[in-house]
Amino acid sequence: MKYMTNAQIDELNLLLDKHGAALTAFYNEGMRQGAKNVIHGMMIGAAIIAGVQITRAIIRAHKQKN
Repeated sequence: MKYMTNAQIDELNLLLDKHGAALTAFYNEGMRQGAKNVIHGMMIGAAIIAGVQITRAIIRAHKQKN
């Protein structure tokens, strides 16, 4: 480990031994929430890109009419 001391690793191992199921559930919930946030972010990004493209098409069509 690059940033953890041996004492911190030992403490983490003790916590995993005593509370492994709860820590695993907490980790899984965090991963699920993170994946959910990524999906929402991608949908928002796609909506912004679509809006920009539609606006650009409208502006180009208006310029061609003039």
